Amino acid sequence: MMRVLRAEWTKLRTVRSTRWTLLAIIGLTVGFSVFLAAGSSSTGGPGGGGDNDIMRDSLVGVYLAQFAVVAFGVIAITSEYATRMLHTTFSAMPGRGRVLFAKVLLVGGTVLVVGLAASMTSFLVGQPILRDNGYGPPGYREWTLHDGPAQRAVVGSALLLTAIALLSLGVGAILRHSAAAISALLALLFVPLIFAPTLPEHMRELVQKATPGAGFAVQQTVPRGDAIPIGHWTGLGVTFAWAAGALLLALFLVRRRDA
Repeated sequence: MMRVLRAEWTKLRTVRSTRWTLLAIIGLTVGFSVFLAAGSSSTGGPGGGGDNDIMRDSLVGVYLAQFAVVAFGVIAITSEYATRMLHTTFSAMPGRGRVLFAKVLLVGGTVLVVGLAASMTSFLVGQPILRDNGYGPPGYREWTLHDGPAQRAVVGSALLLTAIALLSLGVGAILRHSAAAISALLALLFVPLIFAPTLPEHMRELVQKATPGAGFAVQQTVPRGDAIPIGHWTGLGVTFAWAAGALLLALFLVRRRDA
């Protein structure tokens, strides 16, 4: 297993797209969060009250970072199908389940570390900007990383990106084509998010609870009308369940069809 891990790590870190997509995860998470925080201001004036979830607002860049995470997870395996490198890998290491498991560990671990750095930076930079724009005491709580909900939102955001990366890896292994896998994943992640508000209430709640976007509930700290109606960790569990299902199907297919 260690030999498989070393081989997969060598392949992952030496591909140019790996560096660019990881940088994109950080850039999109932090950049988009700071951009929106800088352009936002409290309607109640400095210290005025309201129902803005400033915790979620400082991590909003995670929504956009999904593009880079999906690309990273998919390309981690579809690029090898395109170049036939996976055929060589399976010839050298016939245990296909081990190869897929190694990719799961490396892709998931890499995105977890990068996602945690991105979400923490986004929070630490975005919160002061929001306070300067009127989202401060007494109308809004001043969040720090010592607060439990802040820790949950920051760490949960990194775990959410990890789950999306694993889901992308699984779908990439199933479809074996980069464009098809990325298109399918972006539709799965964003179409429910866009169209759920237009559905009847009971259908809207079902879609929000059952799709991978349920994981964004981990960021919520304010009970708003547009909040995802599911528990923080339960929503994240839904996203991981999608990832687990995709990976199990991928394992089944990888073992039974030609590379």
